[in-house]
Amino acid sequence: MTCEQAFNRYLSLDKYERVPLSVSVHLLFCPVCRTGVRQLNRAEILVAQPLSMQKSQEAVDPVLAQALERIMSAGLAYSLPDRTDTHVSMLRWVISGLALAFGFTLLPFTFMGSWSRDVFGSSFSVPFYILCGVAVTAYCGMFIGTNIDFFVKKFGMEDSRAA
Repeated sequence: MTCEQAFNRYLSLDKYERVPLSVSVHLLFCPVCRTGVRQLNRAEILVAQPLSMQKSQEAVDPVLAQALERIMSAGLAYSLPDRTDTHVSMLRWVISGLALAFGFTLLPFTFMGSWSRDVFGSSFSVPFYILCGVAVTAYCGMFIGTNIDFFVKKFGMEDSRAA
């Protein structure tokens, strides 16, 4: 499936409609399309919010404006930096997960693993398996946390208040 086909198919979906498997797989492996879908979702959220009315310049208190100007000129106020999308591609997640699993699988067969078994005996196994479990749990938590929009869309966990 090409990027254009996947994006057109995604755009043809109704709100909260399940994304077809072929489109989900394409979004899983294509960072360009995945970023485009994220931007569309953010834009939809921004458009759905009510407009905030800005006060006119005549309504600004001159004392307050002068105080704010002095604070800005003294360098005591900083503007917020633009939020950059710290996106990590799905391929990197898969490679790092495989490296984690491969490393934990091979460690008992390395020199360090045999040395640990010789020195600590069977008491090496329980802490090692606990370490593996904690590492895999942390990895899965970070993976789901950074890709939560994919899982919300994939498993249909829409906001029930929107209905």
